[in-house]
Amino acid sequence: MSQDRGNGRKGEEAAEQLHFLQCMDRINQVIHHYDDAEQMLGKALEAVLEIFACDRVWLSYPCDPRAAIYRIPVEVTRPEYPGAHARDCELPMKAGADLICARALAAPGAVVFDADSDPPLAPALIREFGVRSQLLIAIRPRVGQPWLFGMHQCSHRRVWTAQEQRLFEGAARRIGEGLSTLLLLRNLRESQERFDLAVAGSRDGLWDWPDTDREDLWWSPRTFELLGYAPGEVKPSLERFMGRVHPEDRSWAQALLDDHLRQGGRSLDVQCRILMPGGEQRWLRVRGMSLSNGQGRARRLSGSLQDLTEDKRTEEELRRYREQLEELVAARTEALRKSNAELERANQELEAFAYSVSHDLRTPLAPIIGFAELLQVRYGASLDERARGMLADIMAQGEKMLRLIDDLLNLARIAHAKEPPRLVRAEEVFVEVLRELSLEFPEAPSRVKLLSPLPSICMHRAQVFQLFSNLLGNALRYAGPQTGPVEVLGARGGGRLRLEVRDHGPGIPAEERERIFGVFYRGEGGKQSPGSGIGLAIVAKIARHYGGSAWLEETPGGGCTFVVEVIDDLCPEEGGKG
Repeated sequence: MSQDRGNGRKGEEAAEQLHFLQCMDRINQVIHHYDDAEQMLGKALEAVLEIFACDRVWLSYPCDPRAAIYRIPVEVTRPEYPGAHARDCELPMKAGADLICARALAAPGAVVFDADSDPPLAPALIREFGVRSQLLIAIRPRVGQPWLFGMHQCSHRRVWTAQEQRLFEGAARRIGEGLSTLLLLRNLRESQERFDLAVAGSRDGLWDWPDTDREDLWWSPRTFELLGYAPGEVKPSLERFMGRVHPEDRSWAQALLDDHLRQGGRSLDVQCRILMPGGEQRWLRVRGMSLSNGQGRARRLSGSLQDLTEDKRTEEELRRYREQLEELVAARTEALRKSNAELERANQELEAFAYSVSHDLRTPLAPIIGFAELLQVRYGASLDERARGMLADIMAQGEKMLRLIDDLLNLARIAHAKEPPRLVRAEEVFVEVLRELSLEFPEAPSRVKLLSPLPSICMHRAQVFQLFSNLLGNALRYAGPQTGPVEVLGARGGGRLRLEVRDHGPGIPAEERERIFGVFYRGEGGKQSPGSGIGLAIVAKIARHYGGSAWLEETPGGGCTFVVEVIDDLCPEEGGKG
């Protein structure tokens, strides 16, 4: 068992590392693909939005609490959560924004802001943009002031895990590196006066071949370093560069360069291995653009060198991790198969035992209670007060025993939780959910109608919230705003508690109703609507967790009625139902 747990933890760690490396590789590819800073940042933020499944990602500048104004050059949002609509506009540094900048600059990594943080989430963000949780980090490019990189979660309050914060910090580093390089190159084009600073600060090496009929080249100091020389140590030339290229790459690299020179006017983009003086092997990406002479041959070629060694190592690590993960998954799958088979047998035996005990206990109780009732009806008048009291006590104790059997069976069906469920006032949770949904559906308060008082329910409050949130959100989202009210009913009786959410929308075809509670199944009518396809599966699982079920009925006149029914258990600390 300890070996299985060890393998399981190694598998989790390997999976987490694999996911981290894949995300970094994806962001790296975006950064390396674009030469324009605005394009690169927009595409990089789109990748971050998809990786984290958040609602809004943005960059603001500068991250300086002393600044009077700031801008939001890049912002990517989900359609339902629009952003500041102030792209590249100057905005005043409002009260609270300076505290956020100061906190981000002082922190060694990512900073979380929500209702419980210090300082808490700014009221203006909550009011104007519906922000529930915010994750920020300061980015310090090698040119200019720091930037502020942030993510918003608006659909719900989100707890950012340690893995997510680590991934966010890694994304910030990659974006910061790409931003640094592109800002340097842009400044180089904009002002010759800043050329020396751009060359010295860039992590990429710059080179220029002013006359392709001669061997002489110009290298920036970083180019010397990337090729294993001290700046100015040797005279730059094509021969010296090709001498550093790995022997196995040299012939095809030379052939590709010759072809490029014959057909000038194109871009050059090559990846090759370099052998350093001490024998170390590094990967370089050579990029350039050429100018053609009158005969179409390249007369001048200029570009950059980028060190891809770490990226290549990441790719190799990814390959090794995939192989290790496949082995661990195979071993873990076999162990899980055996464990699941044993657990299935144990569950079947336990359930059979529970039902057998229930049947065996009910069998003698039924005639005991029945005969006691018969004695009371037929012979009660001829018995004295003490005898009638004994009969009443027999019936009461029998009913009590039956209820005890029901409670034991219910307990066997419910998974153990860290804390016991408590009596929850369902109407309070309903109002809370409706208030939250109004952020996404402004018409929700007027459309959702409560047709009957909602009974209190013995359940974990978070799960009651999930039930209402998923059912109401589903009705508002798929029924459409022009299809009449969404109606909510609740009732208890016969030891059961029932909740109904009824809409008057287009409905769901009969052939899809049995599958609609499956994970990721959204049906033909819901494929174009927002949503993950998990909400109804969560509803069904909560219902099963409390010994009940969830199903779909057709609303009279058209539409869907989602029904959740659970066992109406008692909460011991309250001593009864609400």
